[in-house]
Amino acid sequence: MKWPVLLLIWSMPAALGAETNSWTLAAPEARCTITVFLDGEGRPGYRAACQGQPVILDSPLGVRRDDQAFERDLRLVQAGEVESRRETYELFTGPQPQVDHLLNHRTLVFSNPGQARLELDLAASQEGVAFRFRFPDADTNVHVLTCESTGFRVPPATRGWLQPYHAASDYTPAYEDFFFHVAPGNPPPQSRGKPLGWCFPALFHVAEAGAWALVTESGTDESYCGCHLGPESSGGLYRIAFPAANERTKRQPLLPNPEPHSPLPWTLPWRVILLGPDAGALATSTLVTDLAPPSRIPDTSWIRPGRASWAWWSYPEGPVTEARFNQFTDLAADMQWEYTLFDAGWWKLGLTGIVAHAQMRGVQTLAWCAAGDFYQPQLRERKLRELASAGVRGAKVDFWCSDRQEAIAAMQALLAEAATRRLVVNLHGCTLPRGWQRTWPNFLAAEAVLGTESYFYESRYPEKAAELNTVLPFTRNVAGPMDYTPIACSLKKYRRTTTAAHELATSIVFTSGLIHFADKPEYFSTLPVEARQVLREAPARWDETRCLIGEPGQLAVFARRAGGVWFIAGLNGTGEVRQMDLDLSRFAGFPKRWLIAEGADSSLEVAVATIPAATQWSYALPPRGGFILRLAK
Repeated sequence: MKWPVLLLIWSMPAALGAETNSWTLAAPEARCTITVFLDGEGRPGYRAACQGQPVILDSPLGVRRDDQAFERDLRLVQAGEVESRRETYELFTGPQPQVDHLLNHRTLVFSNPGQARLELDLAASQEGVAFRFRFPDADTNVHVLTCESTGFRVPPATRGWLQPYHAASDYTPAYEDFFFHVAPGNPPPQSRGKPLGWCFPALFHVAEAGAWALVTESGTDESYCGCHLGPESSGGLYRIAFPAANERTKRQPLLPNPEPHSPLPWTLPWRVILLGPDAGALATSTLVTDLAPPSRIPDTSWIRPGRASWAWWSYPEGPVTEARFNQFTDLAADMQWEYTLFDAGWWKLGLTGIVAHAQMRGVQTLAWCAAGDFYQPQLRERKLRELASAGVRGAKVDFWCSDRQEAIAAMQALLAEAATRRLVVNLHGCTLPRGWQRTWPNFLAAEAVLGTESYFYESRYPEKAAELNTVLPFTRNVAGPMDYTPIACSLKKYRRTTTAAHELATSIVFTSGLIHFADKPEYFSTLPVEARQVLREAPARWDETRCLIGEPGQLAVFARRAGGVWFIAGLNGTGEVRQMDLDLSRFAGFPKRWLIAEGADSSLEVAVATIPAATQWSYALPPRGGFILRLAK
């Protein structure tokens, strides 16, 4: 697509100069396009558009290795032909279980003055565009990538929902902060840690283009680090940044360099730009996993997503007793949930008795572990062998607190070796998922979210939780499974301002291959029979998902199907009543309808009512409220 000359001149960064060569890749049906160009000094750049409208303006590309620079004086060696590839695969967590998407690909080969080659892979689908660098030359020497000059330039009037990336501490970076509604040029705020930049994913609303964009990564493996966006965004340009040098998991030594390093050939991660006319289109996208490597587990028949009971949220101070763990195992059995989690301290008891009780009740078990035990191969093997031999079916591995390459490598090794023992994995205190749920289907959940544990630790959480909950479906949860730990209704240190119906609805709106319900058996027993039935029926793996209303920070309404039942759940992110009008004509074949909404004491109670099988439904959603509709035939 050729842009008007005036627009090109206005949007071109001064450092890039005039464009002399350009190459475009369009998605099937051409909804999304990416154009790469070289300016008059051989500096590479790109732009991206949605439905013909510019969303990412002219932005820089380029990388610098310890031995070679690929930032200017480049020349095109070859512009590959457009190839269409169909991505067909199974997801155990996400918006749909079976994916069948067509993507267009193209590779551009450049060389620098030293005749070293750089390959730039492009991808485009109906859900967005992506690019990645490859060094195709062979060299057994380890090379260091000292700088990546890639950036993402958005128009001046753009508004974004972004989360600060934290400096290193015993508990950071862990992607646990609020998302802030910001404009280009706004610095990351001092919030829950010293800000070094912005996290992926970054959500942008480009109103003048009538489009939304979500920027993130995919395919990061042991040869690279996790990246984020730097703090400077003047002129709307957000640039790639590497982890801080002092990031580390507890008990792990700091290695000399935080920059990524590898022998050649070397393939870098995909930089992914999801594009859509509304935020809801992004929420149901699978482009992140479309670009990730295929499954490396030949037989996935043993992998079972599920719901779990969890004692720690109700009793964080203990005591750790067999009776307590058994009480929550019994809750899982009574609610027909697949798992129960033995959190920190289980080793005081050992696993034998509590696993035996769970097996007797038909409940599978998960056990908490510390990430520091999973770096060294021998210790990692011993920990996994201990869990598997005891009959545990999965590990919750906590406190990674690093995006450095050695942390990414340890996570990849954990996922691979856990699969050989048929163990599922939940990462906590960790980085953002980067398409790993496709490559390692036993990766069912990750934290990387400011979830309901914050009622113990964050005084601002009650005031901001409702807004955050209507941002997460369009940001963090798009990237991968999100262990938010829903249904946190019992009173804690910081008193909630969301309603109980809001809390129940988060279990439908958010997705994770492992859903840990936060509250205790006594609370679930107070719920109406119909509400408990919903919690028994609503699975961790959905057959179908639709976003009905997507207004980040304001209102989120999703419809998800499990077999022959639809569940529609909504969240009000504001302190005002929100009048909502839903078109239910597409659900005409499901006339039996329950509404679960606020009860007399809206903080702790929900009420159940039937609604008529009409094609339109109007509802006044209370401040920070929520609802669940169950629709059956």
